[in-house]
Amino acid sequence: MTVAIIVLFVLFFLMIIGVPIAISLILASVAGFMSSIYYIPLEVIPQRLITSVDSFPLLAIPFFMLTGEFMMSGSMGRRIAGFAFATVGWVRAGLAQVSTLTSMFFAGISGSGAADTAAVGKMMIPMMEEKGYDKGFAAATVASAGTIAVVIPPSIPMIVYGVTAGVSIGDLFTAGIIPGILIGLSIMMLNYWLTKKNGYSEEVGTFEFASFKKTLFEGILALVLPLIIIFGIRGGIFTPTEAAAIAAAYAFIINKFVYKDMDWKDIPIAFLNAGKMTAMVVFIIAGANLFGWLLTAEQIPQLLTQLVTSFSENKYILLIMFNIIFFIAGCFLNASAAITILTPLLLPIAVGVGIDPIFFGLIMVVNLSIGLITPPVGLDLFIVKGIANVSYDKLIKSIVPFIIVMICDLLIITYFPALSMFLTTL
Repeated sequence: MTVAIIVLFVLFFLMIIGVPIAISLILASVAGFMSSIYYIPLEVIPQRLITSVDSFPLLAIPFFMLTGEFMMSGSMGRRIAGFAFATVGWVRAGLAQVSTLTSMFFAGISGSGAADTAAVGKMMIPMMEEKGYDKGFAAATVASAGTIAVVIPPSIPMIVYGVTAGVSIGDLFTAGIIPGILIGLSIMMLNYWLTKKNGYSEEVGTFEFASFKKTLFEGILALVLPLIIIFGIRGGIFTPTEAAAIAAAYAFIINKFVYKDMDWKDIPIAFLNAGKMTAMVVFIIAGANLFGWLLTAEQIPQLLTQLVTSFSENKYILLIMFNIIFFIAGCFLNASAAITILTPLLLPIAVGVGIDPIFFGLIMVVNLSIGLITPPVGLDLFIVKGIANVSYDKLIKSIVPFIIVMICDLLIITYFPALSMFLTTL
């Protein structure tokens, strides 16, 4: 336990002074190695860093990142947004609803909350400001909708959990469909209420079927990509990694040869951006895996199991405790790091009281998605802050109602498991 205290102290100290999370995890692990009563050769460090990312399923991450880059290099993103306008742009809070629905469509392609938030924010936040929406509300809407990208498949945190826990990524993807839709619809209802309450926008139009049909026809090739991914995996046609590669190739072919609006010069830029984002995620996974391995070697999971089960062995009470742990972790840690560290620690406890590992992974990912919009390190908050040029204090005040709604969604997902899991049994 002394080693755990030392590594946690070092980890939080390094994070507080601004050291990147991956490097903080590695240095904290080194401190743990040096303070352990057991002899652990330092050669273990590079071995664990390399073997932790030497995984075929993790190849899905760069391919899904590349898919998102190809999508934004051409007109696929604009066509998806156009369809969202025709679908919900005519209702009250139309632009806020368009932002949310567009994020839900993008979520089915990119798998990255940060990429989703940046892409939608650049399009929608300036438009919302021009229509008289409050800056804080516009930014909060886009940031909260961006969290859906890590719940609706394909989800990069779900890939990380699937690899770490050794469970089916396809089942995780399927379990995330209903929760992702639930979160999206709840954000849209909150948008409607806040807009009406604060008078941000009073525009109310009528649904135009001709516009809907036109944008559907123009964007159908982009809109079917999430369906290709999901039904291809669930139908056993290809694995999640193969699905990611197919999605990237599909996005490239459609943008370059069908829509013909992606230049050859855009391709190296797309690969470079996807490579940078992938390197960041994989580096965090490697550091977190080393950190988790050290804790396991020091038998911290066994001690934690004894501590947690001493309070209660009732799975419903334990689910509350898990959610509290995940929520706190999400406030300070990147989702991939939190998953890699917490899964080996908490999954054995969950399985021991009869919680399905797929369901456990789902509530972990949904909970950590809220961490994208919670201070102090909510990544989506910093993305929209830069786009909207809004003060951090105002943004935090605006995001609170969205956090409350998402916590309510989390409780529904947690205590009504059939809502999410019935699709995995079909």
